[in-house]
Amino acid sequence: MFPPAPPFSGTVRLAKLADIPRIGVVAAASFYHSSWFKYERPYYEKYPFDTLSSYRDSFRKAIRDPDSIVLVVEDALDQNESQQVYDALAKVYPPFEEQIPDEGLKKGKAVVSVAAFSLLPESSRHGQFQPEDEGVKLPDDPVNRRDMSQTAIENMSKVLHPKEVETFKHHVVIDMMATHPAYWRRGHASATTEWCLSLSQLDHVGIGVAGAPLGKIFFSSLGFKESSTVEIPGYSEHPKSVFAWLGLREVKDTSSKSAQSVVP
Repeated sequence: MFPPAPPFSGTVRLAKLADIPRIGVVAAASFYHSSWFKYERPYYEKYPFDTLSSYRDSFRKAIRDPDSIVLVVEDALDQNESQQVYDALAKVYPPFEEQIPDEGLKKGKAVVSVAAFSLLPESSRHGQFQPEDEGVKLPDDPVNRRDMSQTAIENMSKVLHPKEVETFKHHVVIDMMATHPAYWRRGHASATTEWCLSLSQLDHVGIGVAGAPLGKIFFSSLGFKESSTVEIPGYSEHPKSVFAWLGLREVKDTSSKSAQSVVP
């Protein structure tokens, strides 16, 4: 039996595999505005479908991971949302019927924000937040990543990853967070983060996040404190360095036994 968890309220819910086509669009539209996007994906204009499949793959893996939590937020569908995405994505923007399950379309609702969190290793919550639709069959989705730079991936792995491991030890980690630009400034990212903060407080476990400097203002407003800023060197396709902001939000009371503690 799993430990109690904060209830989902409003339009926040667990992600389902059926959400994957829509999540890919939301993620691509959102992450384009991060300084990391063009660093990691210098060929995004040439291979927009690869960008979509890459994000679908990342979130598909997270949803299926028993040590992850993937949340989504739904909102009323804006029929003109494709006008607020970057040109390469707008040119290949999938019809809503290919993104959104029939149930959502009938209600005029769509996933507009998504967030993925990693639990502590060997957490007693292992498997608690798995979706119930594992029988959903998704179409073949080749992941070629031709939009990405292998050099950028290696730089991230060599420079940023070790710092994340060191900084986020014994913390829940916010892995990915994205909101479609057509639905910004409606509190959607705050809603998923607040749920994770409630879980953190309940379990007496801190939270860590690594992101582009753009996210610093948002996470600082929610009580995250800067741990460090990491410079990731440029390379031939992207000569300028990019920076990662590492933030932590601790919990004050650690006297109770944490539900996130290692299973005996």
